[in-house]
Amino acid sequence: MGKNPKAESSALGCILSGTWTLASLPFWLGAIGLLVVSTTTASKLFAIALICLLPVPLNFLHWRSIRRRIISVLLLLAGSISLFLCARQATGHRDDPDAAARVVYENGTSHFSCSPANLVPEIDQCLLGTYLLALIDPNLGWGQAAELRENIRNVYADLEKDAELATLPCVLGSAYREMIGLKPTPGILFIYVPEEPGQDPLEKKPAIVFLHGGLGNFQGCWTLWKRFADATGVAIVAPTFGSGNWSGEGGLEAIEQTREFCVSHPRIDGENLILAGIATGGTGVTLGGRATPEKWRGLLFLSPVIEKNIVESDAFANGWGGRKALIITGERDKHTTSDYVRKAAASMKDIKMELKEHYLPDRDHFLIYSDWPRLQELIGAWIKSL
Repeated sequence: MGKNPKAESSALGCILSGTWTLASLPFWLGAIGLLVVSTTTASKLFAIALICLLPVPLNFLHWRSIRRRIISVLLLLAGSISLFLCARQATGHRDDPDAAARVVYENGTSHFSCSPANLVPEIDQCLLGTYLLALIDPNLGWGQAAELRENIRNVYADLEKDAELATLPCVLGSAYREMIGLKPTPGILFIYVPEEPGQDPLEKKPAIVFLHGGLGNFQGCWTLWKRFADATGVAIVAPTFGSGNWSGEGGLEAIEQTREFCVSHPRIDGENLILAGIATGGTGVTLGGRATPEKWRGLLFLSPVIEKNIVESDAFANGWGGRKALIITGERDKHTTSDYVRKAAASMKDIKMELKEHYLPDRDHFLIYSDWPRLQELIGAWIKSL
């Protein structure tokens, strides 16, 4: 009577081993990449935890080997300790309605401290992302990616110094969930209402509703908008909607829910709102502007995707003919080129919109990070003209 084949050499064992190796390969590459580029202890701990835990399932195929059992136990121990220490540093969420800067969870959404998006500090997610984008995006060269990383480091260094922002949770998990096919859920908002010395604390502020682009609602953008708010007295409300597909199912509802949030907020003037968007957020600006034109004072587009068919629709023309909008983009932008933006702007001019355009030389798709002082000046001047 023959012996039973060992688990690791059986056909089923080979299939399981190969399947796990292929399935875990992206996680291996991500963990190694994160370990190399990370700037924070939390990110390094998370990467080490992955590197320790990923081989464990394969070791169960070799469970008859005492050496393999010892290795498995050591890997589990090292990975668990690393993950525990990482989780200890993760940002929690305790909402204070009286705080100037808040992340608000509505519509059944909630904060999960142990999600990968919250365990890994956002700066390291962004830095790793620049390398991935440089690999897969033909419009982003390595030199441009290196410049973007430097700008990101500067912005997030300022965020860490800001006591009001540094304790807020990352909300990029919403974008990651949509990237793997899950439906985005609206209801997560960043809000900042500036407090000016000597001013009546009950005085209502005008507000910008800022729609993020295709990679998510970044804390780095909150940092920049907070500077703007402190300089101008304009509140900022930034809703989260997955990976920024505002023209998809639920996008328009997310915009309207954000507007209603502003209307009900005791310190925001719900009759004095500007709808703004960056990159794919521009599609939300045109859609939201067309749906409820009477609810917005003006439209603001940054490095925008602008759907001409929306701008050229009768509903948009009837709502925005003769009214104001601002466009700021870069001449070096290869994602939404200046020629593309100019054609959309021409459609706005055809309906007699009072359009202000700025095409910044030597600036690309990421000008919000590279030239924020200039953008802040242009946006501030335009708001004063409304």
